[in-house]
Amino acid sequence: MTTLPADRPSSEAEVRAALLALDSSTKHPFRVVVEDGAVVAGWAGETGLERFTYRYVVRLLPETAEYTRLTTTTTRTPGSSSGSYTFNSLWISKPVNEVLRAHGWRRRRTAVGKFLRRLVGLAD
Repeated sequence: MTTLPADRPSSEAEVRAALLALDSSTKHPFRVVVEDGAVVAGWAGETGLERFTYRYVVRLLPETAEYTRLTTTTTRTPGSSSGSYTFNSLWISKPVNEVLRAHGWRRRRTAVGKFLRRLVGLAD
């Protein structure tokens, strides 16, 4: 993956295409789709006796080459299950974040995050 200069981020279409390409990669154990304009990377399966779903939602903000993110996790207990699987959210968030970073996109900071960075003296 090529890293672009931060002053020249990729277009929204290029970033969206790169994120969707993760879906066809055999080295990633998750699906990537577009829902309501946002890119959603998710995984669902059995973890012990529970059915587990994890969604990492990224909304691209092309006017600033930033993105927002939201994660949701749900579990429910099925009637009976004998399967067992271990899940780590980094399996999804890390490759997604790497694609965004490689294309020169940054996570949008909240007002609270900006305030805390200034409070501890970090550059904005």
